[in-house]
Amino acid sequence: MTSTLESPQQEDQVVLLDSVPRPADDAAEPFMVVSDRRVILAYPIAEADFERFGPFDTDDDPFCAVLFADCVFHRLGPPGEGDLEIHPLASQGLVGCSAHEVIHSSLAAEIAALASPGLTPRHFVITFQASTFECVASDYTVVGVYGAGEIASREAFSLVR
Repeated sequence: MTSTLESPQQEDQVVLLDSVPRPADDAAEPFMVVSDRRVILAYPIAEADFERFGPFDTDDDPFCAVLFADCVFHRLGPPGEGDLEIHPLASQGLVGCSAHEVIHSSLAAEIAALASPGLTPRHFVITFQASTFECVASDYTVVGVYGAGEIASREAFSLVR
């Protein structure tokens, strides 16, 4: 019997997540609020998504908060949009300032061998102007789109209690 770690590498396939607001390409940095098994990522959304996720006042600076449940791996750091081509998934369709899911993820398959029984991990990647967020979790939920980062921050902290 071979383990998942010994089996042939799966083919990572990157798909865009249309249900998640796209990150703004010229705004504030994203931030995370993390508990033992939950990660909430908050970031400013692209102006092109204001109408789809709004309405917003002209003075608003819309942020969204995305909850990743049963998270077993997460990171936020390089590369950013300018050097995204160095990311291992760039050749599979990873694009800047977008939300993605990696189908048939080799990372999720490796982590599945170590995860809790019954957990089917999924691999998510959200790219920003200066960084990239990745996580392996059971699911994601856009918990809200708010008129300002302070509101998104408050909501994110309330979700990890």
